[in-house]
Amino acid sequence: MLRDLKQPNRRERSIVDALQPRSAAMDMHELSRFADPTGRCSNPRMINAVAAYCGVTLASDAEIVEGQALAQERIGGEVVSAAMLKAVQDITGSSVFVVREGGKVTGLTAFFLLRAAGMKAFDDGVFDTVKVNLDFVWRPRETPAGGYAWGFVASNDRAAGRVVKASLLIREALLWALPGYTRAATDDGARLIFGSLGFEPVPDQPTLARYFPRARAFEGLLDAGKAAA
Repeated sequence: MLRDLKQPNRRERSIVDALQPRSAAMDMHELSRFADPTGRCSNPRMINAVAAYCGVTLASDAEIVEGQALAQERIGGEVVSAAMLKAVQDITGSSVFVVREGGKVTGLTAFFLLRAAGMKAFDDGVFDTVKVNLDFVWRPRETPAGGYAWGFVASNDRAAGRVVKASLLIREALLWALPGYTRAATDDGARLIFGSLGFEPVPDQPTLARYFPRARAFEGLLDAGKAAA
C-alpha cells in the first residue's frame, strides 16, 4: 500500500483538520450534493468530480510516473509500479489522482473498485495488491462488489490533507454501501487507518484492513470527525 506518514505529529494534525465535518474543510451542506442514494455510484465522472472538489485531479500517464517515483522515494520497499497504476487507470478511468503544486506532483492517492471475484480473492487471502490480477478489477457499467485503496503519499502537509480528504469523501459520498480493503504499510499509517479512516483489522493478516458498508452516506465521515476530535 502507498502510505507516507513519516512526520506523524505535524502531518496527522493536518489530516485530522481535513476530517472535521464542521470545519471549513468539510462543509456538509455543500457535500450533500455529491451524496449517492444507493452508495454504489461507480460513475467515473462523479468520482472525478468529488476528487476535484477536494483539490486533486485525475492523473495523466506522466503524473502517474511522477507520483509513483514520489512514493518510491518516500516509502521505499515494494511499491506498486507506475505500469500497474496506469493499467488500472486505463480500465476504470477514475483510480489515480494527484495534487500538483509548483509544476510538480506533491501528492497521490489511488484506489480501484472490484468485481465479486476480486473481493473473494481478498476474503480468501490470495489477492496480490502489487501485481494485481486485472481480471479482478471492475469495469465501467458493471456493478462493483467492493474496493481496494492502494493509499496515498504526499510531500507536504497541504497535499496530505487533500489526498486523504479525497479518499474519504469518494468513499463516504458515493461508495458508502460497499465493503473495501486496504493495507497498513507503517505504524503511523495503521494508526490513521484503524482510527479516523474507520477500517478494522483482518484476523491472521496483520497488515490488511477491512472497511464495512455503512447504512447511509457520510456515516463514516461523521465517525471520523468524532474520532479526530
